Amino acid sequence: MNTAIMIKTGLVITGIVIMALTFFLHAIRKVTVNLAVVWEFLGVAAILTGVVPAFSGWCHFLARGTAIAMFVIGILVVWGGYQLCILISALSMKNQELAMQVSLLNQENEKILKELEKITEEK
Repeated sequence: MNTAIMIKTGLVITGIVIMALTFFLHAIRKVTVNLAVVWEFLGVAAILTGVVPAFSGWCHFLARGTAIAMFVIGILVVWGGYQLCILISALSMKNQELAMQVSLLNQENEKILKELEKITEEK
């Protein structure tokens, strides 16, 4: 098989996998909406790069070994990016939960202070 066709097919498959994985991770609440949108755009960009000839003209200049090395490195980079996004999303969600708990504690504190003022006024 021609190396350029192999690279273009790999880009399209990679884009589809990125989009499907992002949708799944967002569905199970591992990735926040903003990061999921960015990953979906990257998936669309990979698909367009593989499909549109103007974007994939560079594929004809690569050797088979170079293409394999690029895909291995690309897969490692994408995997690392997903791991980083999952960690960032988890921190963001924990931060939101913490903010809600602090808000509830502040409300409870205000109630206690009002009750304390009523008690001290009565005495």
